Amino acid sequence: MKRPLKAIILCLLLPAAVAAQHADTIIQGVKIVFNYSSANFPESWRLAPVNADGEEITRYEVGRSKLVMAKALSKYDDQLLAYNLKSVYFLKSMRFFNVGYGGTNSTDALYMTNNGYSMGYTDRYIEQTFHHEFSSILFRNYNLTLDTIAWKKAHDPTFDYNDPESGVGAIRTGRSSQLPDTTLAKYGFLTEYSMSSLENDINTLAQNLFLPDPGFWSIFDKFPKIRTKTRLLILFYSKLDQRYTEDYFRSFDH
Repeated sequence: MKRPLKAIILCLLLPAAVAAQHADTIIQGVKIVFNYSSANFPESWRLAPVNADGEEITRYEVGRSKLVMAKALSKYDDQLLAYNLKSVYFLKSMRFFNVGYGGTNSTDALYMTNNGYSMGYTDRYIEQTFHHEFSSILFRNYNLTLDTIAWKKAHDPTFDYNDPESGVGAIRTGRSSQLPDTTLAKYGFLTEYSMSSLENDINTLAQNLFLPDPGFWSIFDKFPKIRTKTRLLILFYSKLDQRYTEDYFRSFDH
Protein backbone atom coordinates (compact mmCIF):
# COMPACT_ATOMS: atom_id res chain seq x y z
CA MET A 1 0.00 0.00 0.00
CA LYS A 2 1.35 3.39 -0.92
CA ARG A 3 1.72 5.88 1.92
CA PRO A 4 0.00 9.25 1.41
CA LEU A 5 2.36 12.02 0.36
CA LYS A 6 1.38 14.03 3.45
CA ALA A 7 2.47 11.17 5.75
CA ILE A 8 5.79 10.84 3.92
CA ILE A 9 6.51 14.55 4.25
CA LEU A 10 5.60 14.45 7.96
CA CYS A 11 8.04 11.59 8.57
CA LEU A 12 10.80 13.48 6.78
CA LEU A 13 10.16 16.67 8.73
CA LEU A 14 9.70 15.10 12.18
CA PRO A 15 13.42 14.73 13.05
CA ALA A 16 14.03 18.35 12.10
CA ALA A 17 11.02 19.47 14.14
CA VAL A 18 12.25 17.58 17.20
CA ALA A 19 15.73 19.08 16.79
CA ALA A 20 14.21 22.54 16.48
CA GLN A 21 12.32 22.03 19.73
CA HIS A 22 15.62 21.44 21.51
CA ALA A 23 17.33 24.36 19.77
CA ASP A 24 18.80 27.06 21.95
CA THR A 25 16.86 30.29 22.06
CA ILE A 26 17.54 33.82 23.26
CA ILE A 27 15.09 35.70 25.47
CA GLN A 28 15.89 39.29 26.48
CA GLY A 29 19.52 38.70 25.58
CA VAL A 30 19.81 35.55 27.74
CA LYS A 31 20.71 32.28 26.01
CA ILE A 32 18.37 29.43 26.99
CA VAL A 33 20.02 26.04 26.40
CA PHE A 34 18.21 22.69 26.21
CA ASN A 35 20.82 20.38 24.66
CA TYR A 36 22.77 18.66 27.40
CA SER A 37 26.54 18.39 27.48
CA SER A 38 28.78 17.96 30.50
CA ALA A 39 30.74 20.87 29.03
CA ASN A 40 27.82 23.12 29.98
CA PHE A 41 29.07 22.88 33.57
CA PRO A 42 32.17 24.81 34.67
CA GLU A 43 35.26 22.64 34.41
CA SER A 44 35.87 22.64 38.17
CA TRP A 45 32.36 21.23 38.73
CA ARG A 46 33.11 18.21 36.55
CA LEU A 47 35.94 17.10 38.83
CA ALA A 48 35.77 15.38 42.22
CA PRO A 49 34.31 16.01 44.72
CA VAL A 50 31.55 17.89 42.85
CA ASN A 51 31.25 15.36 39.97
CA ALA A 52 28.57 17.34 38.13
CA ASP A 53 26.26 15.19 36.04
CA GLY A 54 23.00 15.80 34.22
CA GLU A 55 20.32 14.38 31.95
CA GLU A 56 18.86 16.07 28.88
CA ILE A 57 15.40 17.54 29.25
CA THR A 58 12.62 15.77 27.36
CA ARG A 59 11.53 17.56 24.20
CA TYR A 60 7.95 17.74 25.50
CA GLU A 61 9.01 20.19 28.23
CA VAL A 62 11.06 22.56 26.08
CA GLY A 63 8.16 24.71 24.88
CA ARG A 64 6.72 25.17 28.37
CA SER A 65 10.15 26.00 29.76
CA LYS A 66 10.52 28.76 27.17
CA LEU A 67 7.16 30.26 28.10
CA VAL A 68 7.99 30.24 31.81
CA MET A 69 11.37 31.84 31.14
CA ALA A 70 9.80 34.59 29.04
CA LYS A 71 7.52 35.45 31.96
CA ALA A 72 10.31 35.32 34.54
CA LEU A 73 12.79 37.38 32.53
CA SER A 74 10.18 40.04 31.76
CA LYS A 75 10.38 41.06 35.43
CA TYR A 76 13.97 42.27 34.98
CA ASP A 77 15.46 45.17 33.06
CA ASP A 78 17.43 44.19 29.95
CA GLN A 79 20.53 45.99 31.19
CA LEU A 80 20.45 44.25 34.57
CA LEU A 81 20.27 40.92 32.76
CA ALA A 82 23.05 41.86 30.33
CA TYR A 83 25.42 42.67 33.20
CA ASN A 84 24.67 39.58 35.27
CA LEU A 85 23.21 36.65 33.33
CA LYS A 86 24.46 35.09 30.10
CA SER A 87 22.83 31.65 30.02
CA VAL A 88 20.17 29.41 31.54
CA TYR A 89 20.63 25.66 31.11
CA PHE A 90 17.58 23.39 31.38
CA LEU A 91 17.99 19.71 32.26
CA LYS A 92 15.71 16.83 33.19
CA SER A 93 17.87 16.18 36.25
CA MET A 94 21.31 17.05 37.63
CA ARG A 95 23.50 15.90 40.50
CA PHE A 96 26.37 17.46 42.41
CA PHE A 97 28.22 15.81 45.32
CA ASN A 98 25.97 12.81 44.50
CA VAL A 99 22.94 14.89 45.51
CA GLY A 100 20.03 15.77 43.18
CA TYR A 101 19.51 19.50 42.63
CA GLY A 102 16.51 21.43 41.34
CA GLY A 103 18.60 24.47 40.50
CA THR A 104 21.98 26.08 41.00
CA ASN A 105 24.10 28.91 39.65
CA SER A 106 27.59 29.84 38.54
CA THR A 107 29.21 33.22 37.86
CA ASP A 108 26.81 34.23 35.08
CA ALA A 109 24.66 31.16 34.40
CA LEU A 110 21.76 29.27 35.96
CA TYR A 111 21.14 25.52 35.84
CA MET A 112 17.54 24.41 36.27
CA THR A 113 15.62 21.15 36.07
CA ASN A 114 12.22 20.40 34.60
CA ASN A 115 11.06 16.78 34.72
CA GLY A 116 7.44 17.46 33.88
CA TYR A 117 4.36 18.96 35.50
CA SER A 118 3.20 15.63 36.93
CA MET A 119 6.50 15.29 38.80
CA GLY A 120 6.00 18.63 40.56
CA TYR A 121 7.79 20.85 38.06
CA THR A 122 4.92 23.29 37.75
CA ASP A 123 5.23 26.67 36.08
CA ARG A 124 5.35 28.21 39.58
CA TYR A 125 8.13 25.89 40.71
CA ILE A 126 10.25 26.60 37.62
CA GLU A 127 9.80 30.37 37.79
CA GLN A 128 10.44 30.52 41.53
CA THR A 129 13.60 28.47 41.00
CA PHE A 130 14.79 31.03 38.46
CA HIS A 131 14.28 33.99 40.83
CA HIS A 132 15.78 31.97 43.69
CA GLU A 133 18.99 31.21 41.80
CA PHE A 134 19.32 34.57 40.07
CA SER A 135 19.16 36.31 43.45
CA SER A 136 22.40 34.49 44.35
CA ILE A 137 24.19 36.02 41.37
CA LEU A 138 22.82 39.47 42.17
CA PHE A 139 23.79 39.17 45.84
CA ARG A 140 27.34 38.16 44.91
CA ASN A 141 27.71 40.95 42.39
CA TYR A 142 26.15 43.69 44.54
CA ASN A 143 26.66 42.32 48.06
CA LEU A 144 27.47 45.71 49.59
CA THR A 145 24.05 46.95 48.49
CA LEU A 146 22.26 44.72 51.02
CA ASP A 147 22.45 45.74 54.68
CA THR A 148 23.35 42.31 56.07
CA ILE A 149 24.03 43.76 59.55
CA ALA A 150 20.45 44.98 59.85
CA TRP A 151 19.31 41.68 58.33
CA LYS A 152 21.01 39.61 61.02
CA LYS A 153 19.78 41.93 63.77
CA ALA A 154 16.25 40.87 62.85
CA HIS A 155 17.06 37.44 64.30
CA ASP A 156 17.27 36.23 67.86
CA PRO A 157 20.77 37.19 69.15
CA THR A 158 21.65 33.52 69.69
CA PHE A 159 20.95 32.53 66.08
CA ASP A 160 23.81 31.99 63.63
CA TYR A 161 23.91 30.56 60.11
CA ASN A 162 26.15 27.69 61.12
CA ASP A 163 25.68 25.08 58.40
CA PRO A 164 29.08 24.75 56.68
CA GLU A 165 27.59 22.97 53.67
CA SER A 166 24.78 25.47 53.14
CA GLY A 167 22.24 24.15 50.64
CA VAL A 168 23.93 20.79 50.15
CA GLY A 169 23.81 20.12 53.87
CA ALA A 170 20.19 21.22 54.04
CA ILE A 171 19.20 18.84 51.26
CA ARG A 172 21.13 15.91 52.73
CA THR A 173 19.58 16.34 56.15
CA GLY A 174 16.05 16.88 54.89
CA ARG A 175 15.93 20.58 55.76
CA SER A 176 15.21 21.73 52.22
CA SER A 177 11.50 22.47 52.54
CA GLN A 178 10.46 25.61 50.67
CA LEU A 179 6.97 25.72 52.14
CA PRO A 180 6.18 28.85 54.18
CA ASP A 181 6.07 28.02 57.89
CA THR A 182 4.26 30.40 60.23
CA THR A 183 5.92 28.78 63.26
CA LEU A 184 9.33 29.82 61.94
CA ALA A 185 8.06 33.17 60.62
CA LYS A 186 7.86 34.72 64.08
CA TYR A 187 11.62 34.10 64.35
CA GLY A 188 12.23 35.75 60.96
CA PHE A 189 12.45 32.71 58.68
CA LEU A 190 10.00 31.93 55.93
CA THR A 191 11.02 28.27 55.57
CA GLU A 192 13.25 25.69 57.20
CA TYR A 193 15.62 25.87 54.24
CA SER A 194 16.11 29.62 54.72
CA MET A 195 17.76 28.96 58.10
CA SER A 196 20.67 27.05 56.52
CA SER A 197 22.62 30.09 55.28
CA LEU A 198 22.31 33.82 54.61
CA GLU A 199 22.28 33.17 50.86
CA ASN A 200 19.50 30.58 51.15
CA ASP A 201 17.53 32.98 53.33
CA ILE A 202 17.83 35.67 50.67
CA ASN A 203 16.95 33.20 47.91
CA THR A 204 13.75 32.10 49.64
CA LEU A 205 12.46 35.63 50.17
CA ALA A 206 13.50 36.68 46.64
CA GLN A 207 11.50 33.91 44.97
CA ASN A 208 8.45 35.03 46.95
CA LEU A 209 8.89 38.66 45.97
CA PHE A 210 8.83 37.88 42.26
CA LEU A 211 6.25 35.07 42.49
CA PRO A 212 4.73 34.84 45.97
CA ASP A 213 3.41 31.63 47.45
CA PRO A 214 -0.22 31.91 48.57
CA GLY A 215 -0.26 33.72 51.90
CA PHE A 216 3.24 35.20 51.62
CA TRP A 217 2.07 38.81 51.98
CA SER A 218 -0.18 37.83 54.89
CA ILE A 219 2.92 36.45 56.62
CA PHE A 220 4.75 39.66 55.73
CA ASP A 221 1.97 41.75 57.31
CA LYS A 222 1.73 39.60 60.44
CA PHE A 223 5.36 38.93 61.41
CA PRO A 224 7.68 41.92 62.06
CA LYS A 225 10.95 40.01 61.55
CA ILE A 226 9.87 38.77 58.13
CA ARG A 227 8.69 42.27 57.29
CA THR A 228 12.05 43.80 58.29
CA LYS A 229 14.10 41.38 56.19
CA THR A 230 11.77 41.55 53.20
CA ARG A 231 11.91 45.33 53.19
CA LEU A 232 15.71 45.20 53.34
CA LEU A 233 15.64 42.91 50.31
CA ILE A 234 13.22 45.21 48.48
CA LEU A 235 15.60 48.10 49.19
CA PHE A 236 18.44 46.01 47.75
CA TYR A 237 16.47 45.36 44.55
CA SER A 238 15.33 48.98 44.28
CA LYS A 239 18.98 50.05 44.06
CA LEU A 240 19.32 47.82 41.02
CA ASP A 241 16.08 48.97 39.38
CA GLN A 242 13.93 51.84 40.66
CA ARG A 243 10.68 50.14 39.69
CA TYR A 244 11.27 47.51 42.39
CA THR A 245 9.05 48.80 45.19
CA GLU A 246 6.80 47.04 47.66
CA ASP A 247 3.77 47.94 45.53
CA TYR A 248 5.50 46.51 42.46
CA PHE A 249 6.14 43.18 44.14
CA ARG A 250 2.67 43.06 45.69
CA SER A 251 1.26 43.32 42.15
CA PHE A 252 2.38 39.71 41.57
CA ASP A 253 0.13 38.43 44.40
CA HIS A 254 -2.55 36.78 42.25
